[in-house]
Amino acid sequence: MNQQKDAGPPQSGGTLRIATPADPPSLDPLKDSSYQTQYAVGYSYSKLIDYKIGKDVPYGTDQLEGDLAEKWEMSDDGLTWTFHLRKGVKWQNVAPVNGREFTSKDVACTVAAVKERGHQKADLSAVTSVDTPDDYTVVFNLDSPYPDMAYKLAGHYLWMLPCEGTSGQFNLAEQAIGTGPFILTEWVKDKSRTYVKNPDYYVKGKPYLDGVQYINIPDTAASVAALRTGKIDVVGTVTDMDTVNAILKTNPDIYVTKETTSPALVYMNMNEEPFQNLKVRQAVSMAIDREGMMNTVRPGGKLMGPISSYIPGALDEKELKELQPYDPKKAKELLAEAGYPDGFETTMMTTTGYGEVVVNEAQWVQEDLAKIGIKANIDVQDYATYFTKSWAGKNYKMGYGLQTPWLTADDFLVAMYYSKGTRNWYNINDPKLDTMIMDQRKIMDPDKRIAELKDIQKYIMKNIMNPVMLYNYNALVLYGGYIHDIHPQPEYGYRHVMDMWMDESSPTRQGK
Repeated sequence: MNQQKDAGPPQSGGTLRIATPADPPSLDPLKDSSYQTQYAVGYSYSKLIDYKIGKDVPYGTDQLEGDLAEKWEMSDDGLTWTFHLRKGVKWQNVAPVNGREFTSKDVACTVAAVKERGHQKADLSAVTSVDTPDDYTVVFNLDSPYPDMAYKLAGHYLWMLPCEGTSGQFNLAEQAIGTGPFILTEWVKDKSRTYVKNPDYYVKGKPYLDGVQYINIPDTAASVAALRTGKIDVVGTVTDMDTVNAILKTNPDIYVTKETTSPALVYMNMNEEPFQNLKVRQAVSMAIDREGMMNTVRPGGKLMGPISSYIPGALDEKELKELQPYDPKKAKELLAEAGYPDGFETTMMTTTGYGEVVVNEAQWVQEDLAKIGIKANIDVQDYATYFTKSWAGKNYKMGYGLQTPWLTADDFLVAMYYSKGTRNWYNINDPKLDTMIMDQRKIMDPDKRIAELKDIQKYIMKNIMNPVMLYNYNALVLYGGYIHDIHPQPEYGYRHVMDMWMDESSPTRQGK
């Protein structure tokens, strides 16, 4: 891979133009868990705490740093978390918030809104009340110890919103008014989103960029062509090294990052025949050549089980291969035991909303399933239909797609496998598993907690086997060679873009 060149001190100016395959369903971070929504608002909103960013911070770090909170502490009994807010942070100067100061009341408004109607309410389920002793101090009171609280606040979803937004004084679905580095100025549905530099951002002198523009280009080949000709600066939907190498031959200055990212998964609706049967679900898992698929359709990755492979507490590769082997012969035997000696026919939905590669992966799964007698007819849906009406609406039989790359084991377990989980779109309902998931949240000893997390994953793979988790794939992101200080982290949001800058050779700084 090309390495970033040291181009000297940062320079201000230019607009970063990014190709995107799909639009967010809305901008409401309380209503929509879609990655497209979180990425769209991540330029404008901030969090209390965030994952550390910077040149010397390894990708996928577990180091945290303050964002809107300068510092924080947990009480000895684990029941109280106190956050000390930065003074002088201003909301973006957009009506009706109009650049007023960010205070503890906004934190209280956000927490209340999340607990009342947020898809991420499980993240704050341990919080019983919020005290605001002054404008710059917030105290979270918990009903039981919850050592993951800081990581939850730094995760994908807990953006701090102004009270004007949570109370309906502006429409969160169409507007994002935050404290972040960029102000959203225009959203033309299915065409583009435009952001400009926030002149009042609390980090002095940043961002360096004048703005960011997202341009909807569903076709990867068209995105690459636009990158080659300088009409686009960033493309993140290229999935094969052949294309990357061809681009580098003609555009050797292009910088490529390789990041372990979203989990790929096959999933089944356990209220639909024949997927109520554990043996059928186990057969689906055994039929899929995970490694062949990962290294053929994607530029590699890492096998995974119920939680992402790079998260503390994940099972290692040896354990994963034992618990979810590639064994088509055994898969056929399981189907016969389940009453389907000749297999069956079903429909497997997927979407173009993640780029064409996901459809290619669905076709790979389709071929693997056919070898054991399962005829899976692929239904390709637009992203909005797939994500809201079909998947979240549990209106499907079987599906293939990507899942949120959550950053803690608890995120995965509570969202997907807990009976009341906000992303349990599979109809999983196992009382023993529910108890195990809730109990692990309270374990303060890190070693004991990791042991329990591994036991829970083994239980899921032996007794639930849904969703069938395949791998965390490697993502390739291509940047124009005139862009510098690119240091992303896997969490949703774009705080790191405040550090990025473009030299004089960039097209937008030349007026192109």
